Amino acid sequence: MKHGLIFLALATVAIAGCTSNPQTNEEIKCAGGVLGGAAIGGLIGNQIGGGTGKQLATAAGAGLGAAAGTQTAACQ
Repeated sequence: MKHGLIFLALATVAIAGCTSNPQTNEEIKCAGGVLGGAAIGGLIGNQIGGGTGKQLATAAGAGLGAAAGTQTAACQ
């Protein structure tokens, strides 16, 4: 699961270089920031608690990471 999220985030960022439309490039970079933030936040949240608390921490970490990912320069 962890490797899949990391791969997805990296693949999204890598695809950003494959288009020639500047607006599309910025949108893909923004999406990469959001997905990367969600993946990293989820991984960090997964290290906290146990049982249902661990699931809630993972979800909260992913949400907060995605929110932080929207603050990248590409999303402004």
